[in-house]
Amino acid sequence: MRFSLWFVSLFAFLSCTVLVGQADETKNDYFVFLTTGKATDGVSSEDIKKKQAAHLENFGRLANLGFLTTAGPCSDPDKSIRGIVVIHAESISVAEDYFKSDPYVSEGFMNVELHHYQTVAGRLQLVSEMTSLEQSVLVILSQGDNWPKEPSETNLIEASLATMATEYFEAKKLGFAGAFKAESNNKSKRIAVMLFRGKELDPVLSILESLEAIKSGAVQFTAFKQYLAKGAIPD
Repeated sequence: MRFSLWFVSLFAFLSCTVLVGQADETKNDYFVFLTTGKATDGVSSEDIKKKQAAHLENFGRLANLGFLTTAGPCSDPDKSIRGIVVIHAESISVAEDYFKSDPYVSEGFMNVELHHYQTVAGRLQLVSEMTSLEQSVLVILSQGDNWPKEPSETNLIEASLATMATEYFEAKKLGFAGAFKAESNNKSKRIAVMLFRGKELDPVLSILESLEAIKSGAVQFTAFKQYLAKGAIPD
């Protein structure tokens, strides 16, 4: 599915959907990457429209139940990650069940990569009335080739990343940072996610490339444009 179709359809759907659910604070938070699955070659345009409608209706259902905090498309140059979703669930198996009614997922056109996360800085919130989409820079941090094996060393790296996130959040440059916990439904080496404010990618790259953990090869990153409802990352 093309990025432009996802972008326009999500905007149009959520603009006319009242998201009234209230999140249950006893539930766990999961950061979801919707990743590319099989190609839609041979699927009729009419069938694609039906799948798209059901895909977006599922977002609205989750939001109205209080399970969804935010969702939006991204422009991953590798076209691996199509979008993100942030949800609350009692467990990772329940979180996976949230997407069973999404035909893009159930039929293999998209995959759901779930990560239990803990907020490090900032917050994300449900937008009751979506008036526009706001661009930010999504940063995904992963274990690099030189990721240490000793827990004491990994703790130091994680602490330094948390300190950096807090500093840039207080400087109003970062809107949100979350650290991934061990619970995940995949074997990726992702360790954290950050959303930097603004449209410019180069300043964010400069910040990341100056970090010792990245210069040493302990941590690697990807960064690209992300689109969420205006207000999902509070001022």
